[in-house]
Amino acid sequence: MAPAPAFAGAWAAPEGGQQILTSVAGQRDGVSFFESSGYWEVPLAEQTSVVATPWIEQNYDTIEGWRGEATLGLKQALLRSDATVLAVQAGAFWRSDPASDCAEGGGEVRLLGGASFGRSGFANVEAAARTLSGGCTGQRLDLTVGYRPDEGWLAMGQIFVDAPHDREETVKAQLTVVRLGAEGGGVQVGVRTRIDGGAEEAAFVIGWWGRPGD
Repeated sequence: MAPAPAFAGAWAAPEGGQQILTSVAGQRDGVSFFESSGYWEVPLAEQTSVVATPWIEQNYDTIEGWRGEATLGLKQALLRSDATVLAVQAGAFWRSDPASDCAEGGGEVRLLGGASFGRSGFANVEAAARTLSGGCTGQRLDLTVGYRPDEGWLAMGQIFVDAPHDREETVKAQLTVVRLGAEGGGVQVGVRTRIDGGAEEAAFVIGWWGRPGD
């Protein structure tokens, strides 16, 4: 499951674009796994951007020992004010290990909404519907609440819900802090765990924030 980028998803394309590279190391039922993911957003116009999100996991519960997902889509802001944003994103979706009756390629449509509150708080939600050629469908829901006490720090709590066609639904919670630099880059660290009562899974998260090409 590829987690959504914190604070990036619902807002209009940032000036100069945005890049978030994330690594996760954890244990699932006592066996180690490792994840690597990327988020690239490149503006095409003030309200329009191209978004790419590859994700790969090295694991023990597939024959190949790994699995991956990726999306490539166009994001368009629909409504925007000083405190709120509503956007839609649509594009191609790929999954390395589909059910036997479906292909690896398909499409994704994602609705994104965000709002700021108080002087330093924000919340955003992303709801996605996915389908692979052959009829396999899935849904994603990503929720983020954050607090930025000053220009140098950002704290976030996130919930990731994943309901693929051929696997059990999972719900994971993540807590992280980001140390932001003067140029907008930053380092993100935190922890993630599964909270739906399924297989025990605890992980350490580290990410790097910047702009494409940094």
